[in-house]
Amino acid sequence: MVVSIKKILLTLILTICLFGGTMAEELTTNDRLDIIDVMSSYAKGIDTKDFDFYGKIFSDDVEVNIIYDPNFRSGGQVTLNGKEEWVSYVKEAVSKYQSSQHMMGNPLIVYEGGIAKVRTDIQATHYYKEGDNKKSTLWGHYNTHMKKLNGSWKVVKHTLTSIGSD
Repeated sequence: MVVSIKKILLTLILTICLFGGTMAEELTTNDRLDIIDVMSSYAKGIDTKDFDFYGKIFSDDVEVNIIYDPNFRSGGQVTLNGKEEWVSYVKEAVSKYQSSQHMMGNPLIVYEGGIAKVRTDIQATHYYKEGDNKKSTLWGHYNTHMKKLNGSWKVVKHTLTSIGSD
């Protein structure tokens, strides 16, 4: 009996030494599903223009970077700091649209150092209220960093990279 306990403890210690802290660096299936729900909520919040709902997925100090291709909004980069500034920017940007649809690909999730790093491909179609351009479509990807804060996954850093548009 004593030998069995020693073998079990030795095996456990060896496993911890070999794998280090990586066992603790795993996301549960529920965490992955919650992260996917955050990305789906991102699209729903913009497309329904429900900015209270949309704002709930971000940390108060979120950092956002948008890298536009030259055909969309004349290109360039926009950097915003804080949930209030970001949600205000989005609200103003979508105010010229009658509606929009953000279609996202399957998120690829990597978990490192307490941060879930999520890459999601995006196709966003915007239907204008008025003007010559009835609609525009943007293709690109999101790189979104999330952290579990008070039991919920929140976006702490978000980058949109536009790769093309019409």
